[in-house]
Amino acid sequence: MNQSSTSLTTQHDWRESFLRTTLILACAFGLVALISSYFSSELIYFVIYCIVYIIVVFITVLSVTYNVRAITLVGLLIGLSISGLTETGLIGEARIFMLTAIAMASLLFSWRMGWYITIFAMVLYTIFGWLILGGLLTISNTTIDPGNLVLWITRTLVLLLVAVLVVNAIRLNQTEFAKSEERSQSFLSDLQKERGLQEDRIQERTQLLDKRTNQLRAVADVGKSITSYRNLSELLQQTSRLINENFGFYHVGIFLLDERKQFAVLTATNSEGGQRMLERGHQLKVGETGIVGYVAESIKARIALDVGEDAVFFNNPDLPSTRSEMALPLVVGGQVLGVLDVQSTEPNAFTEEDIATLQILAEQLAVAIQNANLFAETEKALEASRLAYGEVSREAWIKILRNRPNIGYIATPPGVSQTQKATVEPSIAKAIDTGDLILGNDGLTISVPIKIRGQSIGAIRLKKPDIAEAWSQEETNLAVTLSDQLSSALESARLYQDSQQRVARESLVSDISARLSAVTQMDLIIRETVQELGEALGNASVTFQLIEEPNGNKPTIRENGSGKGVE
Repeated sequence: MNQSSTSLTTQHDWRESFLRTTLILACAFGLVALISSYFSSELIYFVIYCIVYIIVVFITVLSVTYNVRAITLVGLLIGLSISGLTETGLIGEARIFMLTAIAMASLLFSWRMGWYITIFAMVLYTIFGWLILGGLLTISNTTIDPGNLVLWITRTLVLLLVAVLVVNAIRLNQTEFAKSEERSQSFLSDLQKERGLQEDRIQERTQLLDKRTNQLRAVADVGKSITSYRNLSELLQQTSRLINENFGFYHVGIFLLDERKQFAVLTATNSEGGQRMLERGHQLKVGETGIVGYVAESIKARIALDVGEDAVFFNNPDLPSTRSEMALPLVVGGQVLGVLDVQSTEPNAFTEEDIATLQILAEQLAVAIQNANLFAETEKALEASRLAYGEVSREAWIKILRNRPNIGYIATPPGVSQTQKATVEPSIAKAIDTGDLILGNDGLTISVPIKIRGQSIGAIRLKKPDIAEAWSQEETNLAVTLSDQLSSALESARLYQDSQQRVARESLVSDISARLSAVTQMDLIIRETVQELGEALGNASVTFQLIEEPNGNKPTIRENGSGKGVE
């Protein structure tokens, strides 16, 4: 509803209320006036007053329209004025009724209607004055002087003056009222517009907050999911899929920098066009090609649209529907690892606020990539360590087996006996050579290899009695488990023996050093050293030689009992 219609509605409501109040007062005071006229007026006029009063009561209590009530009221007032002119001329209530009719017409309709009734009143009084003064019409109340021309003119002008004042006052009031209404409606309209703007802003902020909340929730979900991956390839592929599912981007591409930091290489993507690019080995020059290259060099996120200077970036036949693109650096510990590239089919799909939100996801992805790289490096180091330790262990067992004869033990009731056979039974030899469990032809004998670090150092042969059942799978698994435990025990024993030997050597060196430190003469130190080393090494021949002195002196020869020492 516009301002003018609202103003008219307000005026109409006021006029209806005013008319209703006026009619109720007319019914109340009209009854008093009717009783008074019964004693002061002629019968014909009393009847007229009764008819008027009945009409007023009817339009008050009956359900009639506003216009009917207003027109009827103004018409009754004009009729009472005419009746007054015929009864008392200018002396009675005729002018009061006419002024009331003019005022009511101005109030109930408009001030223009008041002017019309005023003009009508002037014409009416002129006609009645001419009729009465000309003797053509005689007033019914003979006790009242009809007056003269001057009196009629004077009183008619007074009526005109009062009518003009009343109508003009009502005009001014109605005009000011209309202006006040317009100002009020204008102010109300401004308030409504401002309210609408505030509601739009609130709705926009609410939508923005909902979007940010959903983005943060999606970031948290993706970040939580990618932490469980340790394989880099699987991590990147699953991340591109999760980002697409949670954010609905048209294309998600993850670029990693090569070893020389010269190219950003596409490593994972979700779209069909991205898969074609991935198969071609798509890569972008750092600092030169596209916003990915720009972000990889500047380490700052960037948004590009398909208009203006950035439009050249969207000429990609593999991704023809792209209208907006955003690239974010993958940075951890101040080191850039790559770029996260997301594209949308909607224009202006990304804002600066989206950068702040999605940068959190990019940082989580960078940390996950670094963790995957560290995990892979750790796995390689552990594997290298295992291989190195396994080689050391194999070499130690080869040395042990080379220096010791074939030793075997047989467990038969009532006890265990040791055997030292020059040859090894075929089944045991086969188990050692193949490293696999060997089942005998009779089904009662199995040979299980004993392996340490992948090297077979021996075997166990297990044989059931002739009346027993063949080896079951469960019994075979038990034998293999026992073989593994035996392997661990033998390795532990070897390590313990090695540690004991190292302790003995360190103790020997410590003892020799202690005895040598008690000797102060060089000749005695050399002699003591040669002797101690010879004894420690099993009476071996030890040679101790110094370089020739600068003055040309000849070296002196010393002996340790098993060999010779030279100084």
